[in-house]
Amino acid sequence: KMGFFDNEVQEIYDGNDLRELNDIFMKDEGIAEKLTHEKIIEDYKDPAGDDEEVAINRSGNVRFKTDIVDIDSFQQLKDIMESSVKENKNVKAVGSFAAFSNVTETDGYLLKPYKTSNISRTDLELLNEEAISQAKKDDIVYYDVKWGTTIYEILPVLKEDNRAFFNVGGWTEKVYRVEPTKGITDVSKFTENFPNITLIQDDETFNAAVVNIGALGVTYEVTISTVPLYNIIERREETTWTNAKSVLKQKPYSINPYLKSRNVEVWISPYTDYALITLRDLATDEDVKKYPKPEAKALFQEFIELPVVQEVSKILSIKAGGALFLLLNLFSAFVPIINEQALRSQYHEEPIVDSYELIYNSLGPGRLNDIGFVNDFEVISVEFSFSTKDDNHILATDAILKTLKEIRDEQNLNIHGPASMRFSAASSQYLSMGNGKGDETRAYLEMIILDVWIDQYKRAFDALTETALKYNARCHWGQYFSPKLNHQYLLNAYGEQNVQSFIKQIKKFDPNGTMSNPLLKKLGLTPDGKVTDFGIFETVEEKFKDRVEEFFKVLTNIVN
Repeated sequence: KMGFFDNEVQEIYDGNDLRELNDIFMKDEGIAEKLTHEKIIEDYKDPAGDDEEVAINRSGNVRFKTDIVDIDSFQQLKDIMESSVKENKNVKAVGSFAAFSNVTETDGYLLKPYKTSNISRTDLELLNEEAISQAKKDDIVYYDVKWGTTIYEILPVLKEDNRAFFNVGGWTEKVYRVEPTKGITDVSKFTENFPNITLIQDDETFNAAVVNIGALGVTYEVTISTVPLYNIIERREETTWTNAKSVLKQKPYSINPYLKSRNVEVWISPYTDYALITLRDLATDEDVKKYPKPEAKALFQEFIELPVVQEVSKILSIKAGGALFLLLNLFSAFVPIINEQALRSQYHEEPIVDSYELIYNSLGPGRLNDIGFVNDFEVISVEFSFSTKDDNHILATDAILKTLKEIRDEQNLNIHGPASMRFSAASSQYLSMGNGKGDETRAYLEMIILDVWIDQYKRAFDALTETALKYNARCHWGQYFSPKLNHQYLLNAYGEQNVQSFIKQIKKFDPNGTMSNPLLKKLGLTPDGKVTDFGIFETVEEKFKDRVEEFFKVLTNIVN
């Protein structure tokens, strides 16, 4: 299938191999001129806006008018929160502003950290005797991490200390430190040292605070626990999705060939049956001596280095990923093969061993920032979590793969890269994608599209979301979050008890709704639990939601 440009495209190339198109490109300068004739970026660059008025997320797909405030101290944060009440303005906060959803949207103050990035060891004098004793016994070291500090800033600090992660009412002038009921902090010591900060040690509050989607306040600092630095051994296995799902169904999970590993990912080629299994476990000293370290392999590296892609990128002054995105839209027959070949490039026959953060940072399709995407692509993704009870996650994945093929055949809508399936244990956090009880396992499925120039990704992801919801999916708060999701979705996904428990905490910490925004109001996550139906979010970006047809016209001009 060649897409919507059969006549024009076939005049240039009618096959399904990008390398062959590259050969034609290299031999015929006329082809090069056709492919780079139109100034697509001029027509499709992000709409201009005053930086002081328009907030734009890192990928460029979310934008809204707001008052941006750079926060460089805790006192400034307190002051701006006080001002928000006096001025009757809402408040949201961002870190690196990487979220693809409207979770941070506000027409009030948007707070951004400025030079607040910081990580330091927790003062043990503030911990209770039980926590200190347990830390010594289990070799745990605690660190305080301030708002705005990214995982990539934390990792080198921990490594230098030979430490590691175990796994990777209006403004009332009150500041809280929130811990579980059996928290690590000594109440009397903390109160003596920080009289202006209220220590809350309560499971209900903690379960809302960890995944609070900005509804309770601004999280200025968190305390993390670390363990001694360790190594991971990674094995990969080439198989098919048909075979992989038969293995994943085997119970109990404790002896499942895949799920008995410390970490497992199943990467699925969306338009073929190829799959790549990644299994990770703690490495022994013998493993470290025996096996090599990993080699860096960006997922689409082979393709973005092709001269045809580089030339389009150069002439149009866009990232190589954007150029590849254009070619995949023009020559959609490339998509299935490129997806599979990119996934095959991640296979290694021999196990590899390295420090945990270097192994987990090369997770491939499921970790967009770690495989070259940031430099070459404006990637956007969608992620769902599913219950594994009665193999619900397998049924959901099969249905999503079917939907992917249908929207490709009928609408020329594609995803670019593998679907990544991962697993986690249950979490007590009310609105966590992993919320569950006991030893329940949750499965996660993530998919990517290479660029956000046009609303093509919205149509594709909305179709996938519609299918996923039939299997009671939970949608990632920070990735693409369909505007069709509403309060009923929330109840279906998390249950009435979890939703009401979360609203109870909103009433406690934000009774006047200072932290509210259109998304929270639409979901009914407000102090009074009232649902406000805004329809489609009326942000600046929505003015450009109908550009798909115009985009295809421009693409047609490329080959004329």
